[in-house]
Amino acid sequence: MMAIFLIFAVAFIAFQQRREKEFKIEMLNLQLQDYNKAVHELLMAGAQPYDSVLTGYLKRNPKRDLRLTLVTTKGIVIYDNKENSSKLDNHARRKEIAMALKNGSGYVIDRRSATMKKQFFYSATYFPDDGLVIRSALPYNNNLTKSLSADQHYIWFALVAIIILTLVLYRFTNRLGENIRKLRVFASRADHGESLDTDDLMGFPDDELGEIAEKIIKIYWKLEKTKKEQDVLKRQLTQNIAHELKTPVASIQGYLETILDNPNIDEKTQKVFLQRSFAQSQRLTSLLQDISTLNRMDDARDYMDFDVVDISRMVSNITHETALQLQEKGMTFRDKLQPGIRVHGNQSLLYSVFRNLTDNAIAYAGEGKTITLSASEDEDYWYFVFQDNGVGVPPEHLPRLFERFYRVDKGRSRKMGGTGLGLAIVKNAVQLHGGRIKVENRQEGGLRFSFSLKK
Repeated sequence: MMAIFLIFAVAFIAFQQRREKEFKIEMLNLQLQDYNKAVHELLMAGAQPYDSVLTGYLKRNPKRDLRLTLVTTKGIVIYDNKENSSKLDNHARRKEIAMALKNGSGYVIDRRSATMKKQFFYSATYFPDDGLVIRSALPYNNNLTKSLSADQHYIWFALVAIIILTLVLYRFTNRLGENIRKLRVFASRADHGESLDTDDLMGFPDDELGEIAEKIIKIYWKLEKTKKEQDVLKRQLTQNIAHELKTPVASIQGYLETILDNPNIDEKTQKVFLQRSFAQSQRLTSLLQDISTLNRMDDARDYMDFDVVDISRMVSNITHETALQLQEKGMTFRDKLQPGIRVHGNQSLLYSVFRNLTDNAIAYAGEGKTITLSASEDEDYWYFVFQDNGVGVPPEHLPRLFERFYRVDKGRSRKMGGTGLGLAIVKNAVQLHGGRIKVENRQEGGLRFSFSLKK
């Protein structure tokens, strides 16, 4: 890149020099053309012979070394202030004369005079009405060469500018190359699973690209860390699932083996074992359904169907579905939701939110307690408060209530048929719908769940 820039810079300077020289030559030619026209006007105005008129005019001209020649259309020289015209040969083939006869004007740079044996800058003008070509010339000496050469100040200025730009460009390309090199090393090591905690990937140059490169690596490290954490969580979840499935499966297997190994077992005992096996199978089904729900939220949330869901009607249906359970425990469900609360969401997941909170309160709040659900709103969200006046939860357990398979009292939870996934489903479903949820103990006793759902 540096080589290309330097080649371009040198070519540009050479081009500018040439353009400047061509411009100065053109300006000199125009001056001599104007001089030729002035001589023609003088000749047309005067009645004296050419020699006397032109001799007097040339004496008054500041350019003492100017050569003036008058030539007919046939190339015959009729006047020359530097040589005897009668001794000069035919000028019809002189380049500047031929150009003037053809185009009206012409000039030649640095042509050697055949008669005076030195270099001249010639400029000729053709006046067809008079059949005359007037040619003026200046000796191509050091003074003329200097006046036609490019301005040296410009060249020095251009060279200084190129040096400065080269240094700036070198610094920029060097920093750019360093960033690209480190990113290439990073990409290669990441692709091959090599270690990225090395010094050669640290300390990017302090510029915008360096900042972007550092952010890319930090994001990658963050993603890798998250991936490792997810792998750990998945292993823990797999172990927990295996452990949770093991209990009901072992119970079912034990009851059925007992029945099969004892064909003479009485009908009453057999029925009890079958009922217990059925209860464990129901728990197993609930567990598998909850695991499936969580997996859908984790892996296929983009494929879930969202529609307008009437929360008020949904909660009303849940109160009817759980009426028998509430009655058995002497509990009351106070539904304070106003009619027509609607959100944009997934029907099944939103049902799981309110049903799991209700089942959780029925299971653990205690007999004779009251469940209350209320709501408020703003422009974008509905805010729900689900609370009971039960026994609450020891404060040290509150931060972990939404963890998968976490139980405050493991033995009691399993005995009551809980899967340990209900509140985890609640939290994930709320977050999937753009909301947040928190849980706290009430001062009056019991738990309060506060959560939001986007409209």
